[in-house]
Amino acid sequence: MRFTEPWYLLLLPVAWGWVWWTGRRLLGVSRARRRVILALRFALVLLIVLALAGWQGVGSLRSVCTVFVLDRSASISDEGRAAAQQYLQEALRQAPDDARTGLVVFGAEPMVEWLPAPRKTVDTMYAKPNPDGTDIAAALRLASALFPDGYARRIVLLTDGNETAGDAYAAAQVAAVEGIPIDVVPLPTGKAGNDALIEALEAPSVAKVGEPYTVRIVVHSQRHAEGTIALDREGAPIKRIPVKLSPGANLVTTTLRADKPGVQRIRAVLEAQPDSDPRNNLGLALTRVQGKPHVLIAEGRAGASDAIARALQANAITVTRVREGGFPDRPEKLLDYDAIVFNDFPATALSPQQMEAVQSAVREGGVGFVMIGGENAYQPGGYYGTPIAELLPVDLEIKHRQIQHAATVVLVVDASGSMNNYIGQHKVAHLAAEASIKTLRMLRPIDRFGVIISSHGSDWLLPDMARTGFDPFSCDGRQFQGCHGQRAGQPPSAIFPASEREPIIAVLQKVYGTGGGIFVRGSLEMAMRGMLTEPPDRARHIIMLADANDCDEQEGSIQVAQQLRRLGVTLSVVAFGDGDATKFLKQLARVGGGQFYQTRDASSLPRLFTADVSAMTRTAIEQGAFIPKVNTADERLREVDWSRTPALLAYNLVSERPLAQTLMRTHKDDPLLAVWRYGLGTAIAFTSDAQPRWAQRWLGWDGYAVFWTQVIRSAMRPSAQPNLGLTATVRNGQAIVELQAFTPQGEPINGLTPKLTVGAPSGETTELTLSMEGAGRYTAQFPLRGQGLYVLSTQGDFGTGRTATLTAALAVPYPLEYRFYRQNRPLLERIASLTGGRVAPEPARAYDPPPAPQRFTRDLWTLALLLALMLLMVDITVRRVVITIPEAVAALLGRLRWRRERRGATAPVAARLQAAKQRAAQRTQVPTAPRERVAATATVRTPPSQPDAPPEKPPPVATTPKPDRTDGAPNADGDTLGRLLKAKRNRN
Repeated sequence: MRFTEPWYLLLLPVAWGWVWWTGRRLLGVSRARRRVILALRFALVLLIVLALAGWQGVGSLRSVCTVFVLDRSASISDEGRAAAQQYLQEALRQAPDDARTGLVVFGAEPMVEWLPAPRKTVDTMYAKPNPDGTDIAAALRLASALFPDGYARRIVLLTDGNETAGDAYAAAQVAAVEGIPIDVVPLPTGKAGNDALIEALEAPSVAKVGEPYTVRIVVHSQRHAEGTIALDREGAPIKRIPVKLSPGANLVTTTLRADKPGVQRIRAVLEAQPDSDPRNNLGLALTRVQGKPHVLIAEGRAGASDAIARALQANAITVTRVREGGFPDRPEKLLDYDAIVFNDFPATALSPQQMEAVQSAVREGGVGFVMIGGENAYQPGGYYGTPIAELLPVDLEIKHRQIQHAATVVLVVDASGSMNNYIGQHKVAHLAAEASIKTLRMLRPIDRFGVIISSHGSDWLLPDMARTGFDPFSCDGRQFQGCHGQRAGQPPSAIFPASEREPIIAVLQKVYGTGGGIFVRGSLEMAMRGMLTEPPDRARHIIMLADANDCDEQEGSIQVAQQLRRLGVTLSVVAFGDGDATKFLKQLARVGGGQFYQTRDASSLPRLFTADVSAMTRTAIEQGAFIPKVNTADERLREVDWSRTPALLAYNLVSERPLAQTLMRTHKDDPLLAVWRYGLGTAIAFTSDAQPRWAQRWLGWDGYAVFWTQVIRSAMRPSAQPNLGLTATVRNGQAIVELQAFTPQGEPINGLTPKLTVGAPSGETTELTLSMEGAGRYTAQFPLRGQGLYVLSTQGDFGTGRTATLTAALAVPYPLEYRFYRQNRPLLERIASLTGGRVAPEPARAYDPPPAPQRFTRDLWTLALLLALMLLMVDITVRRVVITIPEAVAALLGRLRWRRERRGATAPVAARLQAAKQRAAQRTQVPTAPRERVAATATVRTPPSQPDAPPEKPPPVATTPKPDRTDGAPNADGDTLGRLLKAKRNRN
């Protein structure tokens, strides 16, 4: 027995004293009755206090539940997997009948294979954890949560002990507190005893051009071996280093020279024989070589950035220019640059991964970003809804702006069977639907739209389909049979105001592929019939998404496109893939007066759609010359002479963001130049262009070069100071980051609380605090959750009064799981010793009761309350109902006598029925005469006659003749009873 709130037991003396005091006030009751009442009240108060104190029952657990925790990571050898399987099978075979068994398998994450239940055999295992990691701690926590009530608990851990994430010993400490012993069964690793691997390749995060720097290579070997380490920089071979390896860790150092500025990737490859696992023979490091400021300009057409490049180069800024297809495809290469400029550069030239890399470089790397407007920028460039749009200081959704030119857009979406293919984890049909939805959301209230789905045939999507549940991919409940909108009740066109897009969007979210290829001619004819109902003064545009591998009804389609063009309707084509129909689709777009887009990556469909709608309808471009309104107080604009500012001819329409600073505006107060901080970087948006199209009058202006140099320089990443350094290394699956901060005179800078931003390969961003570990030395660590590039950065003045951004990159070339070549037996022994478990117990001992008896608790306070309620009713009865013992005995005896007489006095059934019948007849009999009733009531009851005496005859009744009615004397009919009977008869 125990109590959760034992201090409530202190109420017992007070409560019992109160009961004794109330007992003395009981008057008029016998001594025996008073004793009964007091006993009931004492028991009642005791039960209430026990309930308040949290009364619990405690008992010993007899049956055992064992949860096996099985390591399925890549470091376990095939021999180890077979040994674990055999151990499980043998343990289950000898498990007691009353035992329960659970199983958790784990790699990088744990999964439940069996919930605890009686089990005797090992079935097929269906859980497939990621084998590229080992998180023992998470597996132990999950196993501890699976135990049912009423069983003694035990965990059996089968692993090599090499964890890449989490803290297994800390998880074991929690299990020890809960009284759960952990038995450990060490499993052999996948190494055959002759493996050599590169554990780390360490290089300085920052170096200067022309200066030498040292590279350290840590090599682990299981045996004496000879080999070679090949070093290359950015893929170009540097040197080959012969090495002689001893068992254990080997340190190899070499010196390299920084030949040019930028982020340089250094790779080391170990060549050794024999080598059981070549997957772990790779090392990577990144070094940023400092030089002059470096800017990357991505331009939409050749020569668009000539003037800007000349201005920057004249101010000692290195410029690298790229066009479509030349943008860096490795995230770390973006760290080469202090700023990235998109000059009228379309989103269609970038992959989603490249956009995310730019976003990460600005947010975590502190790289500056500038977008310059044009016909291929902002919304017309297809950036709506992209990662680039998120980092811009302006909103691409145009708000609170009245635009006179309305547009009608019809989308023709391929829903053929080929759209069911997958790109990564996404179905092409779903990506096409997403592209259509984003396009519809771009529309303004004055715009109109229609959506045609094409598969076996073509059909308009209707708003009521979202409400009625009608299948948009069938005609009259059947799959398309070339109906082309001829379904019963189908209108010739279904073009609606933009305000009605939500029901259509709801239907588009259910798009799936079915049937053959897209019916081109039928779909275009349907779209043309719809466009004929729209006013010709609207911008009318059709976008067709087609699989280039499967296009039906090509004949006659070019003529339909020509007819559309004559009607003032433009047609663009987005081709997915590069099949046989590519040439036909290109011609279709050219004849239709629109654009042709081709992509092999379905994830680019959304930005292709939005870019085309903006470009063809011109809804996001404001034409007309204007003089900018300038905030000359800002330091970025002070050195420019704004008194003779030329006019700009057009600009992209955008909206302001609440946290951004707008430095220049147009004549209509739309944003022209806006800036804000995005993570550690600065992002700037200029909505007009910098080339002869819209800025032709600015090119000859003497303030042009000063303006662009100041704007781009203000966005650049602040340069690091030589007295500051940020480095990162890998130790036991953890990244160790160190910041060194000293003054130019070499004095340590103490008392800082710098923040560290970590960009993981998955795109996830984490912020940590660097804690002071020594004079001018600050460290932090975090677990490595996968292979790839980790971008580390911190920003601040670090006590120098000048803002600086420090960046470092940590490369994990292969999963940490491939690094281990022996068991971590010391860790496993510590876990077993801490929790009272055993090392490598026999399978038959897996269900042994724990060494310390485990007890269970059961709440009894609810039972106490129930008993108290029952005693309360008894107490009330004893106090309110006054009955003596003789009276109670007499009542009991009388009850028993009544039950006995009732059983003996039962009459035959027939007699009881006959008596009941007679009583009923007497009740329904009508009286014959009032005098007879009077006579009957006047009969005097005589004593019963003797048994042997004959019955007496009744005396004769004298009769009197009725008098004549005419004499006026009253007769029997005239009395009261007679009158009432007569009146009743008359009514009937």
